[in-house]
Amino acid sequence: MQIDDVDKAILDCLIEDAKISHQQIGEKVNSSQASVWRRIKALEAAGIIEGYTVRVSDEKMGFELTAFALVNLNRHSKDNVGKFETVIKQSKAVLECHSITGQADYLLKIHARNIRDYELFLNAELFSAPGVEHVHTSISLRQVKR
Repeated sequence: MQIDDVDKAILDCLIEDAKISHQQIGEKVNSSQASVWRRIKALEAAGIIEGYTVRVSDEKMGFELTAFALVNLNRHSKDNVGKFETVIKQSKAVLECHSITGQADYLLKIHARNIRDYELFLNAELFSAPGVEHVHTSISLRQVKR
């Protein structure tokens, strides 16, 4: 599916506020409510819109610490990688996991209630995950853009 400028404008509206009405989107992109509905359905059917989510305030939920962990594995066999990724996918503390190039094999985004909670995560989950050789952590001071 080719997307045009109107589709892009509709996507921008939805990215900003997924609960915006089709009528409001139509007003912003100078299109009818029915046209907006058809375009959104087409974007969903094409897999361009993968789903809708809710952003939750980590701070208000008691998670005051966001950490980014660079993880190196000791072996890169398919079995070792698969076991590591399975453990990470099951962890409630890990918000995102990216396989990356460069100095590390993975970049993890982790939320924790505080530094002690993060230390518990490291010792109970990450350090004992299959194949983990080294972990380098950076703590977020504040989020500039989301």
